[in-house]
Amino acid sequence: MPEEKMNRTDQNMRFYVQVQNTPKDAQKPFSNGRFNGTDVNPMYRIKMLTMMFGPVGEGWWTEDEQYTMVPCEATGEVAVFCTLKLFYRDPDTHEVSKGISGVGGNKFLVSQKSGKYCNDEAYKMAYTDAVSIACKALGFSHDIYYQNDRTKYTMYNDNQPDQQGTQPAVNIHSASSVELIDKIAKRLDVIGSGMKTTEKTAFAKKTIVPIIGSMNYKTCTDIDKLQKLLDELNKDNTQNKAA
Repeated sequence: MPEEKMNRTDQNMRFYVQVQNTPKDAQKPFSNGRFNGTDVNPMYRIKMLTMMFGPVGEGWWTEDEQYTMVPCEATGEVAVFCTLKLFYRDPDTHEVSKGISGVGGNKFLVSQKSGKYCNDEAYKMAYTDAVSIACKALGFSHDIYYQNDRTKYTMYNDNQPDQQGTQPAVNIHSASSVELIDKIAKRLDVIGSGMKTTEKTAFAKKTIVPIIGSMNYKTCTDIDKLQKLLDELNKDNTQNKAA
């Protein structure tokens, strides 16, 4: 990769790489009856925004907050949605960013078996949710959200527990490793487009494991290994086309 391109990529990813990994003490599992996932403590985002850009109101802030109530005829409940723009001041250039859009929501009028009640924190929770979505665009909690986006890669078992039953540790990626992993994922999509699930798994064991050491290439931070894997995948795709 040319040095100029690497420098440009590093510059573009300078905020992303600072917030892409979420500390364990800022994570909490949740279930709302329809979806199971990981919730991120909102104060973690506030802390990181302040560390990177400065105090709220000076280094970062929100504007154009608008709230909308939407009734649901099917349940008799009422939701409240918040839209806003998140701004930050670049600590190096002191330039103010364009507004980053965020939209969040929560239930204001809630139906339960015991009856209906009004959630007096719905507006606050909708605002917090909107800020979190805007932060997501900056790279906040990439490790959590991107993990949820890995469903199309499950054929490679890239997020399975190890033999001891524990989840693999989250490694710190550089801008270069993130770029290589993205290219590898796209190449695997191309190569695996005509394969059955068993064929994809066999291909991963044969191609990914000898280079990375496991099929979970997305936790690899070794640039040389990632580049070697990408070269191998490009070669294999060329051979497939020739065949």
